[in-house]
Amino acid sequence: MVALSVDAARAARAEARRLRVDSRDLRVVAAENHRLATARKERAEAAISRAGRAFPVASPWSRLEWLREDDALSRVLILVD
Repeated sequence: MVALSVDAARAARAEARRLRVDSRDLRVVAAENHRLATARKERAEAAISRAGRAFPVASPWSRLEWLREDDALSRVLILVD
């Protein structure tokens, strides 16, 4: 009975260690994605201000081009049920 408890404790510690490593890796990836998205958004906004509103630029969320002709696009969209 004791051997099972020791093995279970070892397995639990190993799983906890693996989860800590996985969560750290995910935090690093999320931070990098946030940094890249912020940089893309800033480049798109800079291109808009340099070229005016009629110039298509890449969306900060995808590689699609879009025109920022409507001021509503600069506001946050709200989910409507």
